[in-house]
Order: sequence, then structure tokens, then C-alpha cells
Amino acid sequence: MTKTLATFLCVFLFAQAVRAQDANYWSSSYNPAGFLTPGAVIAFNRDSGVMFLNPALLAYNTKNTASINASIYQYGSINIKNGAGSGLDLKSTSASIIPQMISATLSLKGKHPFTIGYALTNNPVMSFRANQQRDATINVLDDSYSPGNEYFLGQYKNVNTINETAGIISGGFKASDHFAIGISAEGQIRKQDYDYDVSSRALYNTNSALLPQFSNVQESYTAGYYHVGIRFKGGIAYDNEKHHLGLTLSSPLLHIAGSGNLLSDNEISNLIMPHEADTVNLLTNSRQRNLKVNYKMPVSVALGYAFDYKGGQLYIVTEYFAKVGEYDILTPKNQSFIKGVDIGDDLLTPEFLKFKDARKAVTNFGIGASYLLKPDLMGYLSLHTDFNSISPSLYNINDDGYRSNTANYNIYHCQIGANFKKRKFNLRTGLLLSYGTTNKYLQTVNFDNPSEANYLSGNPGYTKASQFSVGLMLSYIHNL
Repeated sequence: MTKTLATFLCVFLFAQAVRAQDANYWSSSYNPAGFLTPGAVIAFNRDSGVMFLNPALLAYNTKNTASINASIYQYGSINIKNGAGSGLDLKSTSASIIPQMISATLSLKGKHPFTIGYALTNNPVMSFRANQQRDATINVLDDSYSPGNEYFLGQYKNVNTINETAGIISGGFKASDHFAIGISAEGQIRKQDYDYDVSSRALYNTNSALLPQFSNVQESYTAGYYHVGIRFKGGIAYDNEKHHLGLTLSSPLLHIAGSGNLLSDNEISNLIMPHEADTVNLLTNSRQRNLKVNYKMPVSVALGYAFDYKGGQLYIVTEYFAKVGEYDILTPKNQSFIKGVDIGDDLLTPEFLKFKDARKAVTNFGIGASYLLKPDLMGYLSLHTDFNSISPSLYNINDDGYRSNTANYNIYHCQIGANFKKRKFNLRTGLLLSYGTTNKYLQTVNFDNPSEANYLSGNPGYTKASQFSVGLMLSYIHNL
């Protein structure tokens, strides 16, 4: 009995398994290629009074204190073409005002000058909300017991929201006339809420009852957690007239605290499988709280180079992120899962309900340029990649559990804007444009061809997915 149930659950839940800028490292404008964003560089770009990604660059800050307040007014859209079947697109749009960063620097004078910087940053990593339905009369069930077409109702819902807030403290000083050294510590709070629901129903076509029987397959999985971690970064910078180099090494994210919850409910009723005499009826359910959480970020190395030319600067940068093997963000407890059958509390629970992640190694590239349009007006333009880190080959062959990601496409970013400079302040504004697409987005369900053999969820295939976003950045830098 146990073996039969285990085999059945494997087939059912693997068929329903979730294949879902939750998997892109440079989606935030505050990344090493965010040339328009104040301080988002690895090599010295002659900005003053800003909080740099490379802590060594703080050594070049000659201002006593400065503060930054950056906000982004952003519109974004994600469209998974035919995501739940032909004509059943999965669309998600969002409009938001994002307080991006508040920071300050303090320059300590003396025999060995030293500059300290601190910042609070906010990064809304992912906001995906989509639902779809197919309501049709088609041939779903076998004609041996339900001849002709049946009334079919399929519904799909997926929500995935991720937000990260970080506090950063950095210090940098000059080791010599041309070299500077710095170190920073970043404490991060990451919150994710994930909700996945699919239901498929087909009414028996028997004409023998006022209220006919129907086959029903439902799957529901909700996970939510927060994770607190810290990572460290060391940086060096070289500055020699027109040439500027920068290098940073970031540690993995170290776990400090975290807690998560999950809720799962799966039901199969009155489903007659091919070549089987009896109907299948199954109920699995679990609610678990205060689960252990572990979220990982890999080691990364970034290298940047800036060259001064008459009237502006050219900047190039690259960053390498190491591979992250499969691991569980949420690990369920051994609690009752299959209802109505006395086969032990721990059968399959951790395997089927875990919330997991895995990432391949990624290298991103960026290029930027600035040009002095007027004595007090500097123009900026930058382009950078944002390659996706999802790779199905990283997961175990037994594809159990739920993947935490939604996006699986590369994204390309463009920033264009200007900085208006006065003695006491800088006002910087610009457009942030992003676009990503893939023709290899794997559906979770496909309501085109539901049948008993695929548990009324159809046979998923590959389709097209795309993402577009536009944002207006406003940044005010005040030198006190």
C-alpha cells in the first residue's frame, strides 16, 4: 500500500511541479553597472559624497558628510504567452514608487584620512501575480464511462513577491598615492511570499443524474518566509590620472536568522485512470509553522575600469557569480501529509513540500559613458546584461518539491539620464529601461489537452515569456 501511494504521488505531483527577477543578480539599478545611479560603480567615476559599491572608493571622498535620497517611479509587466494553454496568457503588471536608497558618508581628517559610509537600500526583487481560467466543453474523460464531450473547468493562480532591504556600513582609506583599500558589511532582510493554485474539473457526461458526478484534481501550495543574513565585501582601487581600476570580492551570504510557514492541500476525487478498474481518491494536506530557513548568495568577484577623456568618462565592468548547488530554502517537518490512510506521519512530506533553489554560475557585463553637456550638466548612458541563473540541470533527477523562481530569461538594461550640479547639491534623474525574453519557458499546466492520463492538467510544453519595465529615477545628493 505504501509503495503504491508513493508511486502515485510521485507521478501526480511531478506532473504538477512548479517550473517557475528572482533569478537575475543585476536587476536592481544599484549594481556595479548602474552607471547612472550615484555610487553604483567599481572604478572611480569622480562622484563625490556618495556611498560606493566598492568601499575602497570612499577614500577619494573629500566631503565631510553627504546624503542621498533616491526614488524610482516604475512600471513593469511580465507576459507568459499561452502560459496556461492556447490564448490563456499569464500577465502580471505593477506600478510602484520605490525608495531606492538613503545614505551618508563621513570623512575623518588626520594623519591617516579615513572615510565611513552607511546606507539603507530597498530592492523589490519580484512582483508577479497572474491567474487564468478555461471554461469549455471538450472530450476530457474516456468514452467508456463518459461518452462524448464533457464540461471542463480549469483554473490557475500564481503569486510570487520578493523584497530585500539591506543596511550597509563601509570604510575606505588611501594606502598610497595611487591605491585605496576598503571593506564593507551588508546586513540583508529578504521576504518572499509564494502562492500556487491549480484546479481541474470535468463533469461526467452520463445524463443519468440531475447533479452529475465529476472528476476533480486540485493542488495548492503557499510558502512564506523571512531570512536575515550578512555578507562582507573587500575592495581595492587604483587611480592614476586618466586611468581608474577597481576590484571587489564579496563573501557568500551568512545565515543569521529566519523563519517560514507553508500550507499545502492536494485532492484527487472520482478520477478513473487508464486501464484501472477503480476510481482514484486522494487527499494530502499539511500546515507547518516556524520552519528553518536558509537563503544563499554565492561568492562574487567584480572588476571595473574607467577612462577619462575630454569632457567625460568611459566605464566598463564585469562581475562573476559562483554556482549554488540545489538546497532547500524551506525544509518541512515530518508531519501528517496523506489523510485517511494509516501509513505513518513522515511518508514523503519533506520531499514533496520543500521550497528549493539552485543556480548556475553567471558572468554579467556592463558599459557606460558620461559626457559634459554644459559646465553644470553631465549626461549619462549605460547598458548592461542581467543573465539568468536558472538551469534545470542543477536539480536532482527526482524533481520533487517546489522551485522558488518565476523568471527564467536573460534581461538587458539601459540607463540614460543627467546630473545637474551645484555647489551644495547634485540632482540626478534618468530613465531605467529593461527587457527580457525567452522561447523556452516551460508551462506548469496546459489546459489545451486535459485527460485522465495527465491528471486533467494537460501536457506542459515550452512557450514564450517576456518582461518589460520602465522607471524614472530621481536622486538628490546634498553636501553638508
